[in-house]
Amino acid sequence: MIVSSQGIGRAIAERLLADDGAVVVLDRDDAALGWTSAHPAGGRLIALAGDGADEEVTGRAADMAQDAGTLAGWVNNAAVFRDA
Repeated sequence: MIVSSQGIGRAIAERLLADDGAVVVLDRDDAALGWTSAHPAGGRLIALAGDGADEEVTGRAADMAQDAGTLAGWVNNAAVFRDA
């Protein structure tokens, strides 16, 4: 699952991690990802700094999620996609 790293996105990440899933958190602000480094979920929580509107970044996030297990979903609670 891929979510944002702040606010609602962080709450969703915490909930998914409670179910033993792997989560990629994506945020444009590298400093906003700081909470992930010491999180008890360890390797199940993967941080990526970048803009969700950048196809290269979203592709990398999807690859990271797939490498962590089956990519089961994407929570877009912050980004605006041009095809929406």
